[in-house]
Amino acid sequence: MSASRGERTDLGAEIERRLRLLLADPGSAATSADWALAEMAGNAPELADDAVWTALDRLAGADLPAAPATPLHGSADYEAWLAEFLDRSRP
Repeated sequence: MSASRGERTDLGAEIERRLRLLLADPGSAATSADWALAEMAGNAPELADDAVWTALDRLAGADLPAAPATPLHGSADYEAWLAEFLDRSRP
């Protein structure tokens, strides 16, 4: 049974939690990126949801560097990703 649009699945709730964690602790980017890549390689039915896939794709790149020791993404990006995910996940 799949969740209806706007209904949080376990995966959706974990995506939201990890996006909020990035805002609170940008140092968690590598862990979140690794988690997202592993989820994307799985077969959860929620992966067919565009909002879920897009959020995972963004999380997977959370730790990308712009230059050595300089992250490509920061708090403003994480905040925008969270807002987009929440908006796209609403009924």
